[in-house]
Amino acid sequence: MPQDLNKTLKLKVDTGKIVVPIEDADGEILGKMSFIPTDTDILKRYGSVVDFFNHTKFSEDVSNEEIVEYSENVKEQLNYLFGYNVSESLFQKCGPLTVISNGDFFFENVLEGIVGIMEAISNERVEKKMSKVRKATAKYHK
Repeated sequence: MPQDLNKTLKLKVDTGKIVVPIEDADGEILGKMSFIPTDTDILKRYGSVVDFFNHTKFSEDVSNEEIVEYSENVKEQLNYLFGYNVSESLFQKCGPLTVISNGDFFFENVLEGIVGIMEAISNERVEKKMSKVRKATAKYHK
């Protein structure tokens, strides 16, 4: 293949990726994250991340070292979930173990928000596909 042609070739594909701004409750932009909410691999990784959090145990007298280590583990788990360093944007204003107004940790609030986005997008895309299927098969249901 000629060198000039090789430089102009590209394969652009629609992966379904979305970019989600990260805002605090007052609307201040904290950063952004991108991911493919309907990616079957992210669902598998999500299960692994939830399993990690469900099996985390602390000693009765939690030391500062344990807290710092767990905070880093939370960041690593979210980076693993998304496949890139998303924790840099997510936790630039406050750490993952920051206790928010309802008593939960900040990272729990983030995970719940992510699940909500994944469910909403998945439902929307499935409904679009089903609408096309219903339209295409309508003449057979008369």
